[in-house]
Amino acid sequence: MMEIFRQTKAYQLVDGDLRQGRLSHAYLLLLPDAGSLGGCLRVLAQRILTDGLAQGEAERVARLVAQDRHPDCRFFPAPGEKCGVAEVRSMLDECYIKPVEGARKIFILGAVHDMLAAAQNKLLKVLEEPPAGVVFLLGSASEYAVLSTVRSRAKRLDVHAFPESAIEAYLRGKYPDRPDVKEIAVLSGGLPGRADELAQSGSVSGECERLVQLVLNLSPASIPLAARSFAGREDAVRALALLRLIFRDLLMLRLGREDLLLSGGDRRVLAKAAQRYPETALVRAQGYIGQCERELRANAVVPMSIEALLHSILEDR
Repeated sequence: MMEIFRQTKAYQLVDGDLRQGRLSHAYLLLLPDAGSLGGCLRVLAQRILTDGLAQGEAERVARLVAQDRHPDCRFFPAPGEKCGVAEVRSMLDECYIKPVEGARKIFILGAVHDMLAAAQNKLLKVLEEPPAGVVFLLGSASEYAVLSTVRSRAKRLDVHAFPESAIEAYLRGKYPDRPDVKEIAVLSGGLPGRADELAQSGSVSGECERLVQLVLNLSPASIPLAARSFAGREDAVRALALLRLIFRDLLMLRLGREDLLLSGGDRRVLAKAAQRYPETALVRAQGYIGQCERELRANAVVPMSIEALLHSILEDR
């Protein structure tokens, strides 16, 4: 995963700043994948702390940073904790202690999206007037969870998503025995953390088969029960991603492009379902799914949103 991050413009921007001798005192990495933030920020810390070192020493420093053991690279909060005012105050006290090994000291806050406003406000003074040699690496899964005053004091690094091909390669390396890495890569939306969650949560193919049957047998009578079958919001979000993939495959079948199927569903069942939906309905289904996803992000009631989605799809058929 970290090799993927090194190819992003965000990493290259920091790399360029180092090469040109204009490293910022603070960077804010915005990546809508909380599970990947810490790893990406570690890669940035490794690049900064190994700058100018001989290969052997650079490898040692990079290894210590990866293991959270480098004395000049501090992570806040501790695993399983949130970064409150007390933790920020403790970090600020450490800012004024000189580096142990080199000329720089790095402080990583990998979940600013979870920090309360009071804790973020506590950062403002040191972000505005940082001690010499101190670099802050901030990470957030949401831009809007970060106070504008904090955003304005850090150099912004945006990573919206990684290429689907890169996610697939990452999954094949990490889960060599999984037959459904292509489907997981598509469902991940280009986010390694989400890809890991999908890979660790069971068979994507089995859930896909269930949803293909739902699409095939969709009727007014089946909709209420289908809407109530989702265990919760996360279950629904995952199902919507699969439904998007299924309706895409149905469209590919209608267009005679069986070679482009991605969902992993039984092709005979998919072909049968494709015959029940005109091409226009399959195209419009993508819009209905997108609308439902937006409603769920806005905390809509899951069964009601799913039921409305299925009714819209059925009416177009």
